[in-house]
Amino acid sequence: MDQGVLRLTLAWDGQCILSADLASTRPQAARVLVGQPASKVLELVPRLFSLCGKAQGAAAWLALQAARGEQPDEVVLQDVTRAVVLEAIGEHLWRLLLDWPPLGGQPARKSEFLDWRRRLLAASSPEAAALVGTGLAAWLDEQAPMAVERTERALSAMPGELLPWMLADQWARQPFAESFAERPSFAGSPAETGPLARWAGLADVAVLHASGQGVAARLVARYADLRFLAAALLEPQRLSGWLDAAPLAENVGLARVETARGLLLHLMQVNDGRVGRYVIVAPTEWNFHPQGAFVREITGCLAPSRVAAEAAARRLALALDPCVAYEIVVNEVTGNA
Repeated sequence: MDQGVLRLTLAWDGQCILSADLASTRPQAARVLVGQPASKVLELVPRLFSLCGKAQGAAAWLALQAARGEQPDEVVLQDVTRAVVLEAIGEHLWRLLLDWPPLGGQPARKSEFLDWRRRLLAASSPEAAALVGTGLAAWLDEQAPMAVERTERALSAMPGELLPWMLADQWARQPFAESFAERPSFAGSPAETGPLARWAGLADVAVLHASGQGVAARLVARYADLRFLAAALLEPQRLSGWLDAAPLAENVGLARVETARGLLLHLMQVNDGRVGRYVIVAPTEWNFHPQGAFVREITGCLAPSRVAAEAAARRLALALDPCVAYEIVVNEVTGNA
């Protein structure tokens, strides 16, 4: 299935980014699932997503269990949780080893990433996963802090809302209108999800975030996420609440899964064994909301050249980590425009 593209268009006056516009061709994959036998959905969902397939599959499984009024088998849940965590670690390492170094003028660390990918794929048991956790914790201790050029901000810009940590039964009390999947909001406002939201209370993250160094704050939070996940592979009880589900109404289940990019929600309604309604709310729709984190933070950013404007947008987009390809367009505007 075509994953679509996120187009980020900046209005730049030669000195400053005045505004940003987002356009997405990302399809609503959930529509493909409506009318399908509920059991078949568990096979289809992981195939629809090139990224986070384990997390998407876990959310579908949990949503179906909740829609049927059933509790997931604990042993299966542990296996599913471990697979989701290993996938999240891989997604974090992909960004840190392949995508971030070139933005700082360094070569991508491809062989290192491929070695980690092999280790993660081979961790099919709790014992193997624990060995990965031990190795990852040691690796993180050896990593030098990644230098991130500060993105200068307009003085009036303030940190935006961060999505609070809520379990599935709390989300089940929120309204789920049809438009929610495309432009999700919390308490009436756009909110950011992901590592920054999870680790905003960490001292190093909080200082950077409050001082307007959002890109650096998100990178530090990403490392914090990795440290937590490494420890959780050794002590799986830490992952209580990383994914869960709750009934929303009769024959309707809501699943919540934390991913490397943030909160993933699946809502499934089952009628006579078939899917009558399916809603997927992914992290990208939170962070790249038309009034969300990307637009808010890039607006007012000082950029003395077109190259600087594009670089600032690229750093911020990568820090927010969309799950689809993105392109950046810089349009120069004048005072007479």
